[in-house]
Amino acid sequence: MQITRRHFLMGALSVATAGALATRFGPQRIFSYVKPEPRRIPLEAFDASPYYDVCIIGSGPAGATLGQRLVDQGLRTVILESGFLLTKDKVDPRLQQMETYRSVGPINYPLTATRVRAIGGTSNIWTGRCTRLHPIDFEPNAYTPAGAEWPMRYAEFEPYYAQAEQTLRVRGTETSEFQAPRENALPIQITVDDRDARSLVEPLGLTVDQPPTSTGNWGGPIRAAVDLLPTFTDSPLATLVSGATATRLHVEEDGSISGITVQNLRGATKIVRAATVVVACGAVESARLLLLSTAPNHRQGIGNHHDLVGRFFNEHPHLHWAGTIAKRPSTRQLVRIHQFYDQFKQDGLGALTLVLDWNDKAKDNLLIATTTEMHPQFTNRVMLSSELKDYFGNPGVDLWLDFDEKDRATLARATEVVENIYADLGATNMHLAGESWGHHHIGACRMGNDPQTSVLDANLRVHESPNLYVLSSAAFVTGGAGHPTVAIVALAHRLAEHLTRG
Repeated sequence: MQITRRHFLMGALSVATAGALATRFGPQRIFSYVKPEPRRIPLEAFDASPYYDVCIIGSGPAGATLGQRLVDQGLRTVILESGFLLTKDKVDPRLQQMETYRSVGPINYPLTATRVRAIGGTSNIWTGRCTRLHPIDFEPNAYTPAGAEWPMRYAEFEPYYAQAEQTLRVRGTETSEFQAPRENALPIQITVDDRDARSLVEPLGLTVDQPPTSTGNWGGPIRAAVDLLPTFTDSPLATLVSGATATRLHVEEDGSISGITVQNLRGATKIVRAATVVVACGAVESARLLLLSTAPNHRQGIGNHHDLVGRFFNEHPHLHWAGTIAKRPSTRQLVRIHQFYDQFKQDGLGALTLVLDWNDKAKDNLLIATTTEMHPQFTNRVMLSSELKDYFGNPGVDLWLDFDEKDRATLARATEVVENIYADLGATNMHLAGESWGHHHIGACRMGNDPQTSVLDANLRVHESPNLYVLSSAAFVTGGAGHPTVAIVALAHRLAEHLTRG
């Protein structure tokens, strides 16, 4: 099986695709569940003269959660969002000219197709899955970069996970011993009749779990645009500016950020000033903004004295298998298996989770998907492009991505696990049906205690700056095989606590 070929995945819902669908079918046909809207203003109407306590760049779950926490604590906070509200605002087609990304490595990664430039960020299209990283992820292991382990352990992070699950209204059943431990039950308890699935796999020694899942107030999972940001903008201390792209941070000699240049598609340019600046626009754009923000003492970009900004980018590759079994559940059942997660890590591999999906009406009635952890590599990186320019004339992004031997070994072992399950179930016609990505951008500005091996400190502050923070899965040291959004929101709660601590 060739798993390093350039076309690992070529397709997903991009902002351009979302715009095309909205044009064809009408936005309410796609997002008909949306009720409230956050109060927002365009850049032309924005008064940039006040000095804010905090400026947050990006309005996804990270920025929305942090913003809400900060205004609740009395901090005057502005959120800058490059995009618009997908449900109502007329999206300027020139916004697509901001999506200037190119894959230049052995893997042709679909970077444009795995991002959404809009109010609420990628929460507009996520599935809402909220599995946690495991304690072993936070401990030194075979995938921990040398000299750059996580600056915290699971026990310290667990209370923030619990806060994030409240924010995201996570629902689920009681979790098995193979999922990450928790002090409290999930916020919303449900029951699921998965007895048929259990009866099939438990004789094989396998334990099934239901995926903890975010529950929005208006259908589907939490969408930051309608579930989180309206509460933020209800505060007199809050300002949300849409169509406002942060194109450069003003870096002083000591690394402090004295202002942010903000531009829009109509030619408006303003300078926003704040005591604290938080970059929360996803791993790729966060790394790009730091690289764009040069100064005499920071010629390679702020935070990049040791050439680490943009490096160690990783994702969650998925392999999708299909086969036919004679014995099947009477109804469609989808479950997850976590019991190989720690075992793989202990064997020096990346983590593994499995998704089993039975569909009694399909010929290939048993589908098994693998989610595996990628090894953080120095060479896998987000770079400023020497050829691509965005709408404002700034360099776009070149992404180099490839698998290494650890990745190939993990994928090979995962394949063996899947093949054994099919064999034990007496399956026929077992075959690799497809490949995809988790759309999880991880590691491009990792956190750590040593400025020579990390970009951010344990509180997400850029080592080289006294007032600049990055809030994103870019901060993750390793990616595990869990879903990053719940951990990102947990980091938002942790950062809010840090910024408001007297």
